[in-house]
Amino acid sequence: MKNVGIIGLGRLGTALAVSLGRFGYTIRAVTRDAQPQTRTIGDLTVSVLPLERVVPESDALFIATPDGIIAQIAESLMNFDLNTKAVLHLSGSHSSSMLASLKERGACIGSLHPLQSFASVEQAISNLPGSYFTFEGDESLSGWVSSLVEKFGGILKILPSADSKTIYHAGAVIVSNYMVALAEMGVRCLRHSGFSEQEAQEALLPLMRGTLNNISRLPLGKALTGPISRGDIGVVASHLEVLARDLPDVKRPYCALAPVLADIARKEGKLSIEKYRELKRIIKG
Repeated sequence: MKNVGIIGLGRLGTALAVSLGRFGYTIRAVTRDAQPQTRTIGDLTVSVLPLERVVPESDALFIATPDGIIAQIAESLMNFDLNTKAVLHLSGSHSSSMLASLKERGACIGSLHPLQSFASVEQAISNLPGSYFTFEGDESLSGWVSSLVEKFGGILKILPSADSKTIYHAGAVIVSNYMVALAEMGVRCLRHSGFSEQEAQEALLPLMRGTLNNISRLPLGKALTGPISRGDIGVVASHLEVLARDLPDVKRPYCALAPVLADIARKEGKLSIEKYRELKRIIKG
């Protein structure tokens, strides 16, 4: 399937178009502006055409729109003969069941999601290679999807069921989006200690990278450092006191995440049962 139609040219859709074009696929795109045109994206020229032209000329269709309009796109595709065509959406949280009606028109359906962050088109193009991709959908598409992911130098994980998509996506959101929230809370603390916002962000980035390096090389239990991992109850108590006084909005997530760290440290054998219980007590208090 070398003729690919991409519905939606946002950050991910554009990055997919550029990447697949470089891999030798013929790309046609659909955007909100239905007027036929050619669009140059980096070193790729893409034909932007109405849906009525893209669907018949494509072997595979990727729906790269926001999640809220995938169902609307699927309804529009019901007007076409989709026999032997693959239709996949790129949502992380929704399963292929959103496209189930298209099977009546002969389509093979699936959901393909790159487990990656896309803050801009350039970053999306740069970040896609080597990423994990998850697939859920018709088994008949797994071979083609696998070969596609290989072109990115990526790793394909086939999810066991449609129900697994939501919890999978929750995990991805916690690690990616909540990292930004953690950075924001760290910046607030450093600003209270006398740093400017820019200084705080610049100071914390090497620490965050160091932690990621630890995680990449060690099991999570061994990558954990800091006062909770050492059972340093006095330090944790002082954190809670100053946060309650100066940054109560930061104290709440500190207390919410501290038991997770205590559980990791206890499982790793870094905490005695006595210190574990004492930490749990002061965190709740």
